[in-house]
Amino acid sequence: MKVLGLATMGSSSAAVIVDGVVIAAIEEERLTRLKNDGGFPFKAIELCLEIANLELSDIDVVAVYWKPWRVFSRTYKVVSGVFSNTGNIVDVFHRGMNAFVNANNSVKNNYPELRGSWLDLFKIRSLLSQEFGEFNAKIEYHDHHDCHAASVYFISKYQESICLSYDGGGESDSTVIYHIKNGNFEKLKNIKWPNSLGHFYSAFTGFLGFKMLEGEYKMMGLSPYGKPIFKDVILDEILQKRDNGEYYLDTGILNYHSALEGNFSKRLKDIFGNNRKDSEDFTEHHQNIASSVQAAYESILLHILSWAKNQRPDVRTLCISGGCGLNVSANGEVMASGMFDEVSIPPAPHDAGCSIGAAFLSERHRNNKTTLSMPTPYLGKSYTDDEILAAFKSLGLKAPSRYSESDLISTVSSVLVKSGIVAWFQGGSEFGPRALGNRSFLADPRSDSIREIINDKIKKRELFRPFAPSCKREVMMDFFEMKQASPYMNVVAKVAEGK
Repeated sequence: MKVLGLATMGSSSAAVIVDGVVIAAIEEERLTRLKNDGGFPFKAIELCLEIANLELSDIDVVAVYWKPWRVFSRTYKVVSGVFSNTGNIVDVFHRGMNAFVNANNSVKNNYPELRGSWLDLFKIRSLLSQEFGEFNAKIEYHDHHDCHAASVYFISKYQESICLSYDGGGESDSTVIYHIKNGNFEKLKNIKWPNSLGHFYSAFTGFLGFKMLEGEYKMMGLSPYGKPIFKDVILDEILQKRDNGEYYLDTGILNYHSALEGNFSKRLKDIFGNNRKDSEDFTEHHQNIASSVQAAYESILLHILSWAKNQRPDVRTLCISGGCGLNVSANGEVMASGMFDEVSIPPAPHDAGCSIGAAFLSERHRNNKTTLSMPTPYLGKSYTDDEILAAFKSLGLKAPSRYSESDLISTVSSVLVKSGIVAWFQGGSEFGPRALGNRSFLADPRSDSIREIINDKIKKRELFRPFAPSCKREVMMDFFEMKQASPYMNVVAKVAEGK
């Protein structure tokens, strides 16, 4: 069976699976050049069909991530939450519309993630037919968190696992805990939106002057430089633990949709002072806020997982997905806790990965297949020699001569040891936000100054932002304090003593 998976309204993407195997997958942002593009993934669909050598008319099922008819209860909560902060019914109406049909162009232009419209999800057949011609495939809609869970479980190779899907929010839930065995999903708990760890973290990202829905990893990178002196007040007032692994987010103090427009409550400012402006320098106070937010987040995460582990004490593996699965520091704490023998996190735990998850669910539901697989994360387009030469020619550049393998290794090595940087390009592009060796910058990590060199020449980013080292799996434990590999760069691990 041939399935086209679609993820939109978030980090949009498309994927094609044939007989249970992922053949192609790519995010829309790679093609539109709009970071985190949430628009309908026309370009991603076109490229995936090209990679798979298929037409849309060849597809048996179009699997869609989201059940859009279930979001109306969430619409009410957005409106009532914002109203409790503003009391202005006109402002409330515009924000509610922006959240669900993107009427507010100023916010939409600032956040490509919000470029899509919920209304698109009700017009899938029409949108696809207009772009790609008529087709007979059945269109199937799947639950947000089920797609997240499927995107990690079926590539984990675990027979039995606890699975945590958590992010900003799905149709009605923000956090769902599953017990999955032999491909059968059992929900152990679901925590309703607006109680959301994702929105908690994102709103504080905005408070610290970073761009929400993009700068969360910056706040995470800033957090080790501070002290978690505000952790207790956060857990007392803003993000509170509840019984049975649950938690409560006080949206009267910290409201995600208000934060998107730069508005923060008086109580939040009473606790932390004024929110940082983008032009302000970072201070020790900002570092302490970031550290406290990260510490509170990790405390709630371990609270959730401890409850789940108590429900299924014999299950020794954990799958993590959802946008919060990109918090590599928290993932490292989970691994270090020893609660589970192994933890699996996919290369695209955020919304983009749900194009694969949705396709897996359609395949599973129709054929009851458990042998679903993603053999590689390198699922984007590869380029032929002729295409590469044409790219050089189009820019008026002379193409370099081909190196033998030994000359290539020698040349690259000599550049690296002289503190040079190599732009490395090979094969198909990675699926997900991490550079995994096919589209990567290479540098020698033995000198700490390389960080400043990379930032100066390429990244142009804050010096507190970390870089991720790579090593061969066989020597992993020589360099890092970790018991399992992290092939998709989803874990922060402590460096081994002496290294």
